[in-house]
Amino acid sequence: MILEVKDIRLSFNNTGQERLNLLKGVSLSIPKKKITALIGGNGTGKTTLFNIISGFQKDFEGTIILNGKDISRLPAHEVSLMGIGRLFQGGQLLGDLTLMENMKIASEDKTGERPFTSILHPRRVKEHEQQKEERAREIIRTLISEKYVDKMNKLGSEFSYGEQRLLSLACLLMGEDNLLLLDEPTSGVNPRYISIIGQLIRRMVAEKGISVLMIEHNMHFVREIADDCAFLNDGIIAMTGKAEDVLNDSEVRNSYLGL
Repeated sequence: MILEVKDIRLSFNNTGQERLNLLKGVSLSIPKKKITALIGGNGTGKTTLFNIISGFQKDFEGTIILNGKDISRLPAHEVSLMGIGRLFQGGQLLGDLTLMENMKIASEDKTGERPFTSILHPRRVKEHEQQKEERAREIIRTLISEKYVDKMNKLGSEFSYGEQRLLSLACLLMGEDNLLLLDEPTSGVNPRYISIIGQLIRRMVAEKGISVLMIEHNMHFVREIADDCAFLNDGIIAMTGKAEDVLNDSEVRNSYLGL
């Protein structure tokens, strides 16, 4: 397993100062080089669980193990350096930066962003920047489309929403992460780009050996690309298994899908 979530519990006070238990002992194992979908109703704590895994949420009980290492109390920037990349819900390209600039800032190599390094070692910085640009073009060319290589200097805001979601996934590959947390990658995206996004995610797994944990409400999309599925309900993982088996389970269909 690449990721093990063990007995995660999280409570908070609502506006009436009542103590609410959102996560009541969530345990989940994510296999390597597979796509696992996390499903459940709105407000069940799926995004909160992502925040816990990626280091943004600290007031919880339980343990997060990544590749055998306990990352439970690491800050978000250190978690990202451990090999976890994240696509946020509604996340898009930075609109006032070009596609190339969006790709470059997603890289783990921050050489060109350190002012003293830029001043003292300009040749090294130039070489690193050229390497990042070459890597960005290669990712776009091989995993997205050649047509976007010619649009690398186009501002992020000039792409459609579907294109931005697709290209945001490509940006994640600049970080060389081995686990991606994708929060509703198809939300608000038209069917054409949903299909392209699905193809890209499958290629990330098949060709790059990346593991994926995704939150997704589009059950057709889950059926199409997910290997495994976990159903979060009433603060616990109520069921796990092959995606088709979970989605066809009577409890899941009755309590979540309304069938």
